[in-house]
Amino acid sequence: MNKKEFDLIRRLKKRDQKALEEIIRLFHSYTAAIVCRILYGQADQSDIQSVINDVFFRLWENADNIEPDKGSSLKAYIAALARNTALTEKKKIMKVCPLEEDILGEIPDHFDQIELRNIILSALKDLEAGEQTVLLKYYFQGKTIQQIADESQEPLPTVKSRLQRSRKKFKKILEERGFVYES
Repeated sequence: MNKKEFDLIRRLKKRDQKALEEIIRLFHSYTAAIVCRILYGQADQSDIQSVINDVFFRLWENADNIEPDKGSSLKAYIAALARNTALTEKKKIMKVCPLEEDILGEIPDHFDQIELRNIILSALKDLEAGEQTVLLKYYFQGKTIQQIADESQEPLPTVKSRLQRSRKKFKKILEERGFVYES
């Protein structure tokens, strides 16, 4: 940690508002870049600015916890704070993920949908092969239960119950990962 950062932390701990203003001036763009990278496509500009403001508010509130003697830089501390604050906000935004057929159907390749697709694919990988197959054929390929039964040469009630069990298991996996199913 350089002498300037050490001095800024010392002043911040003494509740010197000018020190906070100088830190904001020095690190605002850096903090904004971190927050924007994490929340891009998830939040609008006012929400992103709110998160950036929250980072500096948390810095002010937790100034006593900064330990400059441990060798970490103020920049690294702010980066970790910005990252954690943005990820917390992202979790709030992503908390509700309803499992409806229109969402599980064609998921577009838009940047803001890539993470949702990755979450769904990851959850699908936790299912057994038969469960994956019935969900993929029904939701992604748009096949009817009768078509799936005909292809697999299984009775219609068997395919219906497998689809129902697979849906419940899939829902449970997503809920364990922090997503809430709303019907």
